[in-house]
Amino acid sequence: MTGSSIVVENQKIAELLNRLLQDCGRDTLRAVPPGQESAQGLLLADCAEVLRLARDFPACLAAYPLRQDARLAGKKLTTYSLQNDAADYTARGLHTTAEGYTAFEIVGVGCIGRVRLRRPPRGEEETILAAASAAVVCGAPFAQVLASLQRIF
Repeated sequence: MTGSSIVVENQKIAELLNRLLQDCGRDTLRAVPPGQESAQGLLLADCAEVLRLARDFPACLAAYPLRQDARLAGKKLTTYSLQNDAADYTARGLHTTAEGYTAFEIVGVGCIGRVRLRRPPRGEEETILAAASAAVVCGAPFAQVLASLQRIF
């Protein structure tokens, strides 16, 4: 996916994804808003409205509830979810530790890793999961993505 763009409408996800990609040595990839892509690589669909863009992309990372939308037919589809373990990437065991850290496991396709974050933005766990999943889908090593999250937060 070298030189391709990851189209992300949600600015918080895009900012975190760009930071993860840079930290993981994937600087040839950029998360950009719709219309600013250099080459269609991956569409990140965090809500149904973003699927209006799906026809122009070969691959899509989508929130799990969107998986059966007809606009995703024939696409290479990867899903993420905080609630449903059937998604390709999930966050399990979300809790606050006695020390005040937010901790959880990210479970992905053939990988699992623990994350302990000192100060994540309140209620942004799905943003973190979406950005981490996109980074891995784009070829960033899972362990590096987890380490980067822990440095950022």
